[in-house]
Amino acid sequence: MKLSRSFQMKEMDKKAIEAGIPDIVLMENASIKSFYEIKKRYKDIEGALCVAFVGVGNNGGDALAISRHLHNNGANVFVYMLTSEDKLNSSPKINFEIIKNMGIQYKFVENDSDFNEEIITESDIIIDGLFGIGLSRNVEGKFKTAVELINKSDAFIVAVDIPSGIKADTGEIMGVCVDADLTPTFALAKPGHFLYPAKDYVGEVEVVDISTPRHIVDDFKASYHAVTKDDIILNQRLPNSHKGTYGHLNIIGGSIGKSGAVIMASKAALNCGVGLVSATIPLSINTAFESNVLEAMSYPVKDKDGMFSYETHEEILAFAEEKTAVAFGMGLGVNNDTKKLTKALLKINKPLLIDADGINCLSEYVELLKARKAPTILTPHPKEFGRLLNMSTKEILADRLELIKKFAAEYNVVLVLKTADTTVASPEGVVYINTTGNQGLAAGGSGDVLSGMIGSFLAMGYDALDAALNGVFLHGLAADIAVEDGISYESLLPSDVIEYINEAVEEVNAEEFDEED
Repeated sequence: MKLSRSFQMKEMDKKAIEAGIPDIVLMENASIKSFYEIKKRYKDIEGALCVAFVGVGNNGGDALAISRHLHNNGANVFVYMLTSEDKLNSSPKINFEIIKNMGIQYKFVENDSDFNEEIITESDIIIDGLFGIGLSRNVEGKFKTAVELINKSDAFIVAVDIPSGIKADTGEIMGVCVDADLTPTFALAKPGHFLYPAKDYVGEVEVVDISTPRHIVDDFKASYHAVTKDDIILNQRLPNSHKGTYGHLNIIGGSIGKSGAVIMASKAALNCGVGLVSATIPLSINTAFESNVLEAMSYPVKDKDGMFSYETHEEILAFAEEKTAVAFGMGLGVNNDTKKLTKALLKINKPLLIDADGINCLSEYVELLKARKAPTILTPHPKEFGRLLNMSTKEILADRLELIKKFAAEYNVVLVLKTADTTVASPEGVVYINTTGNQGLAAGGSGDVLSGMIGSFLAMGYDALDAALNGVFLHGLAADIAVEDGISYESLLPSDVIEYINEAVEEVNAEEFDEED
């Protein structure tokens, strides 16, 4: 799903106006479509007490127009104007004149005492039209008070385009923000709808068509996307295929105490459909591996103190070169021998995924990524990504969207930054925000499962970006289905996620079949 940044949306609105659709028409379309979305969810509008909060921009004009539709459908509407009439743009001013002519009650707010807290807290529906997608400073003064009063109410809260107080491009909370139940957003959704912390406050996001000419939306080259079921395409298995048709994944990792990482990665890979999995592991953990994974093959090599030894590097590389793709690093451990193995693996001409301790080892050789010809996927969490850039986790999280874009482009990799709202950056500098997953994934081993899933798609021949998007989306979807099936967030284990991969795949395949029908 394409996402629009705030300045890009303004450019599209401008193009729509230049194409002959007046601003007032766009506003009317936005308001009536928003009203329809409210009506779908709030059945008893007749007699409902509705309070609208109106700011200075077109967002306020939308709220005024929505108030008119609510009034015409029997609601008792009261409007708080947090801007003076002379500061309204032409389209909002027209809608304010209509409000006055219809006899809808309104009040200009100069200071906090102008609010009637009882009316607000007892309202049934609240329309938030204080700020739009262009907000770039903290919410203060009477606007802050308005937001706090809105959030005190038990009303059904509708945010126009985006809840006031959210920075649309980043999901940042600008001091305070409205906690909405429904957010109708216009033409395209915005990154802030899907990024934490804002994701907790947007409620149900509904993209509504406001008659922006189709070619303007189609021609828009988005630099941000939200990953939905529509973006996941799974190749169907052929009746006359065999195990070799679906690739051979070599998983390289594990050490004493961390055999589970390779075991889970291998099981997850197999559940995603790869034809063969071979795990190159230290000899010391071979018994643990073979007793836990029946369908994968192991390739144990001589180790030193339970970790890979430098003297086996040539053997490991030769085995990897025979496979379709390589997933490396989970449970690896970090010492001089594993660092040298990481450096050597960068030279193989195979699609390569690097995870966990593989990334920690990579931090000393990051420049070598630029010389790789075959596709490369990195799957760090913020602390591991910080090691690659010599930055703190705090610095990474403060500017993660730009940092992953720049890194992926500079090093020609697909970068998967594992957070609650996992993001994927392509070498072309496009960022994809995942929309599946839950807090149950905050457990050791979840990343190993994800790496096995992505590695599976990589070995099956998907390009690196599609492999990453498929793995990330299905990983989160499997966790969501597990929770829906009764497993609590606290009890959800990475091994549970593996068990639900099948249902996630079935759900995506069912969507594709329905569309083809």
